Amino acid sequence: MEKNKEKLSKFAQVLSRLRKERGISQKRAATDLGISQALLSHYEKGIRECGLDFVIKCSKYYGVTTDYLLGVSESRTGLDVSAFDAADGEGTRSVAALASATKNILDMASASVTGNKEKDWLYDYYMLSVYRGALTLAKAGILPRELFKLDYTVGRELAAAAIAVEDAKFVFMEDKSRTGMDVNNRTALGDLIGEAEEFILENYRLD
Repeated sequence: MEKNKEKLSKFAQVLSRLRKERGISQKRAATDLGISQALLSHYEKGIRECGLDFVIKCSKYYGVTTDYLLGVSESRTGLDVSAFDAADGEGTRSVAALASATKNILDMASASVTGNKEKDWLYDYYMLSVYRGALTLAKAGILPRELFKLDYTVGRELAAAAIAVEDAKFVFMEDKSRTGMDVNNRTALGDLIGEAEEFILENYRLD
């Protein structure tokens, strides 16, 4: 009985916290979830216990797993961050580090993105990015030009335009970027992000 109360209390705390993080009023959240504001208030205070259907509905609404909602897991997306490739401490700038960071990004994205439409956007975005990169390598003589049907200039411009369109589509996705990941853990992805931002600030900042 005590354990049930503890789980209910965790659910109430997480439910309330997620709503406040999103900056949503209790009234709006209740309307979106199809219940009365009074009932949602009882759920958030731990006064009432909800059914499994409501837990699942909240999971989809806030973009987190049911385990996270119930306080069973610390991961909002179900992604095991400990499985990320750890930074090797060599500073890097290696192809292996790029591969690890790319894998980290795609693992996180696939765990977070649930809709088929959004998954298509994600795939198209990365597919086009890889294609544009391959074009550049072909221009430099690193990849054979026979791989491509399009002329380099035409292909690059069309790919850039297509990427911009795909990029814009992500505006229509709600911000669910809070993953619960321990940002203090060094990973290949974390190192790559830090390196990229440092590169941009050093080379492209306008004073």
